[in-house]
Amino acid sequence: MFEDLVEATPEELAGVSGGAGTRYYVYTVKKGDNLTKLAKRFGTTVDAIYNLNRDKIKDKNLIKIGWKLIIPIKG
Repeated sequence: MFEDLVEATPEELAGVSGGAGTRYYVYTVKKGDNLTKLAKRFGTTVDAIYNLNRDKIKDKNLIKIGWKLIIPIKG
């Protein structure tokens, strides 16, 4: 299920403060992806993904193929 994820590096997480037990991964956006699908797939929320990637995402309805997004996963 999470084979498309790579653990985020400290450099990628600079300035990120998360809750206890949250791990962060990097996902490369593919054709057909949107924030709602990604949130459901990885058990998080659109807002959580958006807030971690505000430097790239200006519109929650528009993400681009090839973008590397930080995905928070609890557990």
